[in-house]
Amino acid sequence: MIAVLAAAAVGLLSAFLPFTPAEPYLMAAVATTGTPPVALGVAAAAGQTAGKFLIFLGTRGAIRSPWLRRRLSRRAPTTGPKPAGRWGAALARPKAAGARLVEVMERPRQAIGLLLVSAVTGFPPLLATSVYLGRTPLRPVAFAAACLLGRTIRFVAIALTPRLVGY
Repeated sequence: MIAVLAAAAVGLLSAFLPFTPAEPYLMAAVATTGTPPVALGVAAAAGQTAGKFLIFLGTRGAIRSPWLRRRLSRRAPTTGPKPAGRWGAALARPKAAGARLVEVMERPRQAIGLLLVSAVTGFPPLLATSVYLGRTPLRPVAFAAACLLGRTIRFVAIALTPRLVGY
């Protein structure tokens, strides 16, 4: 029971601090305790989903704040387009791919699929996806459900890994 609560706490902590991943804890807890791997994976997923949901809601609330709206409405004066050069040409393809990714996240149905992929694979980073989707019309319930499903798939698979290799 303590390992399951610790997995949820580690998941919550890793939602806010990406340099503290939950995966090593899950693998160590499965290898050293008798706790079922599925329970640890689901607990870590619930903790991480709670953290990402707070980030999603925080972004949504911050965007609606009058102070931030005033700051975002002030734009720096543009001096016109700069010549591309070598670096501009090298970065053109990644910038175009990023623009297509943003287009996908603007559509709620496609955003759910992208969020699910992000929650399972970590690409695009779930933290960045959570922040960006906070400014879209995606419903909070849909965000939480897709995030929980994706994180559960990821963490249960990781928690089952030590058993598959013989621990």
